[in-house]
Amino acid sequence: MGFFKFGKHHSQTSSDTKKELETERPLNIETPVTPPVQKEISNPLPPLPPEKEKEEEDIADFFIVDIYDIFKYNPKSVRKGKGANGRPVEIFELELPELELSTFFKVEILHYENKRYDLVFASNTNKAGDCLKKFIDFSCKTFGPDFMQKGSFNANDLRDAALGVFSRIWYNKARIENTSFTLTLTLYGITPEK
Repeated sequence: MGFFKFGKHHSQTSSDTKKELETERPLNIETPVTPPVQKEISNPLPPLPPEKEKEEEDIADFFIVDIYDIFKYNPKSVRKGKGANGRPVEIFELELPELELSTFFKVEILHYENKRYDLVFASNTNKAGDCLKKFIDFSCKTFGPDFMQKGSFNANDLRDAALGVFSRIWYNKARIENTSFTLTLTLYGITPEK
């Protein structure tokens, strides 16, 4: 029975398997490296102070359109007549490119013969937002309390607006009211800048 060599054959198979195992293994095995913990680098410069909102110095600072040069926006003439004071007036209308004071979408311009004009801003809301409240507070600081001795915007004004009796009137300067349950703002006697 010398034809079969079981033992030798078996030893060749195991040596072939060892060779296969050696060739399947990656050649360069590196252990993973964890990067060192980085320390937070402190900024040598002190932090900048928070930006302050621009302080309004004039009523015009509250508006996107230039109220002192309103005719550069090419308002449309709608009619001629007499103003409340009996003087001849030409009335123009301008659809505003953006809401003014987050409230008003259009303005009527009452243009008088003396080249001065009144602006009547119209809205379709009864709600006084933050921009309008800030405008009212500015007007109180600039013109003083209104003719009824009302000062800054307060909780009573919210009630008055809901009832349709809200108003702030500074004679010959400004008027804000909602007699028709929509807010209007009138600026009186605007003198155009030359």
